[in-house]
Amino acid sequence: MSRFWTTTVSDLTPYVPGEQPASQSLLKLNTNEHALPPSEAVMSAIRACQAEQLRRYPDPTAQELREAIAQTESLTPDQVFVGNGSDEVLAHIWLSLLAERPVQTLDTTYGFYPVWAQLYHSTLTEVPVLADFSVDVDALMASEHAVVLANPNAPTGLALTRQKIERLLAGNP
Repeated sequence: MSRFWTTTVSDLTPYVPGEQPASQSLLKLNTNEHALPPSEAVMSAIRACQAEQLRRYPDPTAQELREAIAQTESLTPDQVFVGNGSDEVLAHIWLSLLAERPVQTLDTTYGFYPVWAQLYHSTLTEVPVLADFSVDVDALMASEHAVVLANPNAPTGLALTRQKIERLLAGNP
């Protein structure tokens, strides 16, 4: 099968997911596992779905969801992008905004960023986190490269404050 791959794909360093422990008593917070079951409201919504709804594709524009998010966040639906999970959204962002450009991220963060960078021919620079695993905003601002951050950061769980994000944006438009 590999003989059909493009050079870009055959040269990729594959992403290696973290360990998947067999024990049901362990939670992997970095993969969005949750200590609690879904709320009763979620379960009720699932039970209320009709079989007809479940056998068809949903609205490809996710119009109702985009409208709800837009209303909650004081945006217009055209300002809301919905995808099939964060990896797809990141792929669209990388392809449309970051491909073939220099990008910086943290040296301790979501492990798929190097794969996106390689796939989309971006030069990736990893900026070290501080001793307490927090983000060194000054180090990120020292470069004019695009910045890709998970917030809160994975796997540390530490989040940048709104003020630090605004400072980073102002310093690197």
